Amino acid sequence: MRVRIDGIGAWGPGFSGWGELRGLLAGGALAEDAVTGKPAPECIPPRERRRAPLAVKLAVTVAEQACAAAGVDPAGTVSVFASGMGDMDITDYMCRTLASDDPMISPTRFHNSVHNAPVGYWTISQGAGLSSNAVAGGEHTVPASLLEAVTQCACESVPVLWACQDIAAPPPFRDICDIDQPCAFALLLQPGGEGDLFFTVEPAGCEWPDPPTPALARLYRDNPTARLLSLLAWREAAIDDALRLPLNGALSLAVHGS
Repeated sequence: MRVRIDGIGAWGPGFSGWGELRGLLAGGALAEDAVTGKPAPECIPPRERRRAPLAVKLAVTVAEQACAAAGVDPAGTVSVFASGMGDMDITDYMCRTLASDDPMISPTRFHNSVHNAPVGYWTISQGAGLSSNAVAGGEHTVPASLLEAVTQCACESVPVLWACQDIAAPPPFRDICDIDQPCAFALLLQPGGEGDLFFTVEPAGCEWPDPPTPALARLYRDNPTARLLSLLAWREAAIDDALRLPLNGALSLAVHGS
């Protein structure tokens, strides 16, 4: 399946856009206490933006960036949003509230607890009426959701917006996903053309590629969404060999240059 990446969105510790992240991938240093300001997606009305959780703001912010970079009207794109663990803050809140003496859950937080909340905010705010879905796959979320996005883009010949985010894990989740820093990425995919990439599914498992740069090694190791960094670094370096990402123990997603 051939597609090309026309726009990239990025947000995480030490970077609030593709330009800053590109500098880190090129060998730039990241301060130990690097923190980026809070995302504030412009397409969500102020009242709704105040109520939106961080997971939503992250996903929508990078989605805006990717569409703007590609010069594409968001209303005309198919959407694939993803997250390895979803909104752990809200899950933690609901579990604690239900176990308390006053088990009354906030309707707003309950509304935002579903896995497709980010794609819902996005499609409603952009008037995007084409198909949209939300994908979760734990540590394999990036390749699994990319496979979904690439398949739709190549087979339906439509622009596809892919966005993925994971927030830092609250204490109860640290035993299963020790995520210390949030991050989010988005890609605007178009059907293949000049500078395209060729994606295939191979009937063999593989290991995760090494971290693309020491500055981002911890983020890459801990945050499922950060596994996209290997693809971005590979694309920037224009490496001839294919990049392989594990879909599970028996399959891998291979990415070949044009």
